[in-house]
Amino acid sequence: MVYEIAVVLDQWYEPSATYFKVRSAEGKTFPLRYDERSDEWTLQSGFDGDELMARPSIELITIDPETALKAQRQIESCEHCHPQDAEIPFDWILRDVTGKRGPYEFILSEPVRCPNCMEEITEKTLVEPLGE
Repeated sequence: MVYEIAVVLDQWYEPSATYFKVRSAEGKTFPLRYDERSDEWTLQSGFDGDELMARPSIELITIDPETALKAQRQIESCEHCHPQDAEIPFDWILRDVTGKRGPYEFILSEPVRCPNCMEEITEKTLVEPLGE
């Protein structure tokens, strides 16, 4: 699938890559990762179930309620209540809480809610971590 990028909403750097928060012409918001060394772009969010299952060598990790609550406590706001500040997908916080890095996708066993606006947060919802 091809999306036309309408606007770059934000940009930030990590030692291994540059990240961009972009909005498509269809109104979808995605974080993109650009690895300058390999000159490679990666979509960091936006997989639907069929696309996810078609990806090779991805391990699905079910997040239990206790781990989900621990990750939820690290959220200040989300893309629903503070779209200008929500920059990272919730699954990045899940990655940090679980210590799982690599070819993993997380599945919440119970809903998680934004502590600020109480909207439901999915694995790919953009959030603002506490202290950012």
